[in-house]
Amino acid sequence: MVIVTKWPSNGGASSLTAWQRVLHKCRSQPLWLAIGNTFWEYTQRTKLSGMWLLRRNRTHGVSRFIWSAVLLDLLLLSIYLTLLLWLKFYSYPILNTISNDLSITDVAFPGVTICSPKVVNKERVARYVRTLNIPPEYDIDAVADGFEFLNAFTDQSFVAPSHDSYKATDAVLELNNVSLWEAAMAVSPGCADFVKRCFWGYDEFACNQSHEYLSFIPTTAFLGPCCSFNYNPRNASFVPFSANIFGMDGGLTFIGAEGSERDLSTGLIVLVHHPMDYVTETAASVTITARSESFLEVSPTVQSSSTEVLELPENKRDCLISNDLKLRNYRQAACFLSCQTAAITKQCGCHPYLLPIAGEASTECNLNDTFCYASNYDNFKSVRCDHCLPNCYDVTYSTLSYKTDLNLHQFSVSNFYSQELLNNDSFVLRVYLAKQVVPVITKVTVMNWIGLLSDLGGIFNLCLGLSMISVVEFFYYCTFRFYKHYQLQKLLRLKQAWN
Repeated sequence: MVIVTKWPSNGGASSLTAWQRVLHKCRSQPLWLAIGNTFWEYTQRTKLSGMWLLRRNRTHGVSRFIWSAVLLDLLLLSIYLTLLLWLKFYSYPILNTISNDLSITDVAFPGVTICSPKVVNKERVARYVRTLNIPPEYDIDAVADGFEFLNAFTDQSFVAPSHDSYKATDAVLELNNVSLWEAAMAVSPGCADFVKRCFWGYDEFACNQSHEYLSFIPTTAFLGPCCSFNYNPRNASFVPFSANIFGMDGGLTFIGAEGSERDLSTGLIVLVHHPMDYVTETAASVTITARSESFLEVSPTVQSSSTEVLELPENKRDCLISNDLKLRNYRQAACFLSCQTAAITKQCGCHPYLLPIAGEASTECNLNDTFCYASNYDNFKSVRCDHCLPNCYDVTYSTLSYKTDLNLHQFSVSNFYSQELLNNDSFVLRVYLAKQVVPVITKVTVMNWIGLLSDLGGIFNLCLGLSMISVVEFFYYCTFRFYKHYQLQKLLRLKQAWN
C-alpha cells in the first residue's frame, strides 16, 4: 500500500522547501551546534549511570527513545520526591520529645490563689461605708447598695438591680479619692479571713508577713479580689521561688476559714497557676469547704525548645521568646491579657479594676461602666489574639485533688488537727509537688539542613545514581564546555565567511 501525502495546490512544493530551509538554517546556527556538541561530549565522557546509552553510536531509533523516556521518568520521579521532602522540611519542621530528667529545683513552685465566689460581703460593706465621708445629700444605705454592681465584673450572668444607687457610690468614692480597686479589696473577704496559719513543710511562718516568698498577699483574679501565695503581679521584679521538697508532707500547708461572716456554705475556690501569670479561667481549680482537709497534688510539665528550633522563623516554630519582642519577660498569658484589656478599653473606655494594667495605662472603670462591661462580657472573653504565640519555654501545672472530712480526725499525731487550731469554720489545705523530677517536652526539628541534603542525595542516587560530583560535572558542561563549543562554532562560521 502506498501512502500519498497531498500538499496544498497553491505552492505546496515551494512551502516544503521553505520549511526545510528554515529547519536547516536553525540547525546550522552556532548556538544549536554548540548545544548539540556539548550534549554529545557529555554523554561520551560522563560516568553518570545510564547516560552512556545515549552516545551517538550506542543506541538508535526505538531503543534510544525508550531509554530517553526511562531517564526522563526517573528524573521527574526524583523531582517529585524532592518536592515531598521539601514540603515535609518546610511545613512540618518540629516534633516533640519527652524526657523525665529535670529536677523540681529547676521549676518554679506554682502560684496558689484563694478566692471567694461572693465578691461583695455585706457585713464588710456596712463597716466600710461608715469610714467614708458621705455628704448629707447621699443616703448611706444607697451608697452601700451600689457596691452590688461590683459583681458585674466577675459574674457572667449578672443582671443589674432595678435601683441606680451605683451613681451615689461612684460619687462618694470619687469624693473620698478612693479607687474602685481599693473599695473592692475593702468590701471583699481578704487574706486575713482566708488564711489563719501557714506552714512550709513542717515550719510555720506568718501568713501575712512582709516576705518576698513565704507570704500571702491581696491580689485580684477573674473571680475578683483574692489572696495569693508565690504570686505578686504588682511587683515588676518579682521572681518566683522553686521548691526543694516534694510529697504530702512537703510544700505549702495552711489552715484557713471560709471568710464569710454569717453564711458558711459558700466555700472557697483555690486556683493553681503559673506564678508569673494573671489568674484566668484556664487555671486548675478546686473548691474547699469548712471542716474538710483538701490535698492538691501538683504535677508540673516543662515545655522547651532546642537551639535548632529557636533558629527557625516564628511562624514555623510556633512560639516566642523574650528576645523576639525585645521584652524582659514574654508571657503568652500577659499578651492575651493586654489584648483583652485593649478590647475593653476600646469598647468601654476604661480599665476594669480586677485586671492588672498591661500596656498603656487607662482610666479605671467605675460602677457606671458595669453596664458596658456586662453587656459585652462574652465578647471580651472571646477576643482573638492570634499574635500571642505560646512561650518557647514554659511550665504548665496539672492537679489532682481529693479531700477528707476533718470530723473523722478524732486522734492524730499531727498538730494540724488539734482543737486549738481548728473550729467549725476551719479547713486544711495541702499543696505539694507530686514527684522529685518533672517531664520535659522538648521541641526539636524533624530535619536540619544537613539531614535534608543527605536525604536529597539519597533520592537522586536511588533514581539516577547522582552524587555531588555528578552535579558539579553537569554544571561544568552546561557553562564552561558549552561556552567553549559556542566560541568554536562562531570561529568556524567566521572562517567560512572569510573563505
